[in-house]
Amino acid sequence: MQRVLVSAPAKVNLGLRVGGPRPDGFHPLDTVFEALDIFDDVEVTPADELSLEFTSPDRSIDVAELPVDGSNLAMRAAHELLRRRGLLGSADAPGARIKITKRIPIAGGMAGGSADAAGTLVALNKLWDLGFSDHDLEHIAADLGSDVPFALKGSIAHGQGRGEHLHEVPVMAIHGWVLLTRSDGLSTPEVFREFDRLNPDAGEPASTVELREALSSGTLADVAAAMVNDLEQPAVSLNPELGHVLVQVRADGHAAILSGSGPTVAVLTEPATLRALAAELAARYPDTQVITAYGPAPGAHIRED
Repeated sequence: MQRVLVSAPAKVNLGLRVGGPRPDGFHPLDTVFEALDIFDDVEVTPADELSLEFTSPDRSIDVAELPVDGSNLAMRAAHELLRRRGLLGSADAPGARIKITKRIPIAGGMAGGSADAAGTLVALNKLWDLGFSDHDLEHIAADLGSDVPFALKGSIAHGQGRGEHLHEVPVMAIHGWVLLTRSDGLSTPEVFREFDRLNPDAGEPASTVELREALSSGTLADVAAAMVNDLEQPAVSLNPELGHVLVQVRADGHAAILSGSGPTVAVLTEPATLRALAAELAARYPDTQVITAYGPAPGAHIRED
């Protein structure tokens, strides 16, 4: 095997209900993920050592700020694969050059780092012929981060626990999304700390059952009415400009939600009106990058080209 190429998707949370912190410091979640057809590509080739590099095809993403050492989630994924085969630190450990082409905005609440980790798991498992099953990879992904298992799975899923316990949500519709991304990213841990400050008595997370029922049998309007994100208030508290954008977009009659911990604002629409809505929002917010996407999309998968 001389080269493996894997694409891994961005995500948006149609619903994100958050509970108070558990004893281990993590927050219990009840969330609904949707994978979008914005993909980071993970290309791996054999090498004497393990290395990581990033590129942006149109230079729209500043990849220079991304770490390429063991602190990066993709490198952690590679190390974890080796560790579980007893090869980490061994003279027999295989190497690889990992090249990630970034299209998912950085620090935008769209799980780009998790997508890179998921893509790395799939790609190196194949390149190194490690023999991990899909089920094995899901367990490894859960140890790496809350969003990594969904990046493997894709489509639409109900997540509980930290978001790593996933169950598929059946849906027949195709969704259009206009994403308003910003360069001033938000730190996910900081947003959760602000959530704790604003909700000191938070207990178990509320349920997303209404949203899941709308996805399975309702209209897009039903889905829009059930979308909710408990991290919106703390994110807006940290970045008030986000609140202004959300209020304006909703006042124009559009279904908008903060993507994850922000700061990306995701606007749901019918696929037929996607391009017109994107043009409208690009004109209204000229200083904001506007990206279009469709969902649901597949999880991390090997490409043949």
